[in-house]
Amino acid sequence: MSRSSTQATRTSLDPDGEASASTAASRRRHARGTSPDPEDARVLVVTGLSQKNDRHYGPLADVADRTTLVCLDPTVDVDDANCVPTPQVGPRLVRVVALFFVALYEGYRNEYDAIASISLFPYGLYALALKAVYGYPAHLGIIGIDLDHHAHQWYGGIPRWAFRRFDAVSVPGPSHAERLARLGVSRDRIEILTNAIDVDTYAPTDADVETEYDFVWVGRFSAEKDPIRFVEALAELEATGAGFRAAMVGDGPLRADAADAIVARGLDDCVDLPGWVDDPVRYYRRSNAFVLTSRRDALPLVMLEAMATGLAPIVPSVGSIPDVVTDGDDGIVVPDREPATFAAAMERFLDDPDYRRSVAANATAVRSSFSLEQASDDWRRILTTLAR
Repeated sequence: MSRSSTQATRTSLDPDGEASASTAASRRRHARGTSPDPEDARVLVVTGLSQKNDRHYGPLADVADRTTLVCLDPTVDVDDANCVPTPQVGPRLVRVVALFFVALYEGYRNEYDAIASISLFPYGLYALALKAVYGYPAHLGIIGIDLDHHAHQWYGGIPRWAFRRFDAVSVPGPSHAERLARLGVSRDRIEILTNAIDVDTYAPTDADVETEYDFVWVGRFSAEKDPIRFVEALAELEATGAGFRAAMVGDGPLRADAADAIVARGLDDCVDLPGWVDDPVRYYRRSNAFVLTSRRDALPLVMLEAMATGLAPIVPSVGSIPDVVTDGDDGIVVPDREPATFAAAMERFLDDPDYRRSVAANATAVRSSFSLEQASDDWRRILTTLAR
């Protein structure tokens, strides 16, 4: 969803340099120890999400009285939010470090009621540091790697300790919420935050529109997304004598390996590699089914986008995916991620297009559960939790 507004550049100082009315109100609240309603809250966001800021924090800005994003990307444009970019000097690592000091100064020069972050390393840790300095309650939005990977590494004690220090921790679904509670995070601090999609953009097309691809894979060509597994599944499918066309949309370190695997398995005539696209919606609309092969994932946005657009999903049982996709109803959930299992699911869709169309129709129900409006309601609950 495109967001641009004259309010995006407003600051917390009036032309004469005096604190705004909302800043003064915030200071009065802190002085008397009271907490604001969500609609009155001033929230400082520490983020490096770049083009994802609008989707993640636009719903927050719709709820809070004032939202300020301290961000890496100087082109960030989120409606109803003030964006404070990090100076664009040096490599990304230098800017990531500088981001903390920009946020520290912003927390000093203006008054806030809460700090919000998504992804523990480093943005959540920055939020905890700001909490320690200024006393603002802090939020962490868990992404897959935080809970699925970092928490179980040799340094896992650090993230597990950090999770328990936040005043509110949001997760994409009930499965992640249960796992977080088992790590010692108080259940009254855990909230669900919808991985929101723009349902106006990702909408089903006319049923009579002719598609070009039987299957589409969309994502970063990286080890956790496992694009080679999709190629292996296609090879298993091709060995059955089935005819199909597929597209793998995206870029990343394993793209060349995937291309080599496609050629090595003789699939180059039936698999397209269009590369990175800013918005994959046109590939969703040209496809019949969506395939996800991730080794680990929280609740992938591309899956929700594809389902909302009317594609039947074939997905693994990882992260919070089983909270959304019911096997045989609105998708096929493969139990073991073996190429042959993926191939069998794809073959079923090829052999029974009526079944595939029924699954695809059911999949569009995500439009009501994962809208930007729902995300705003989730942020309202998170701000209420932070204000306790």
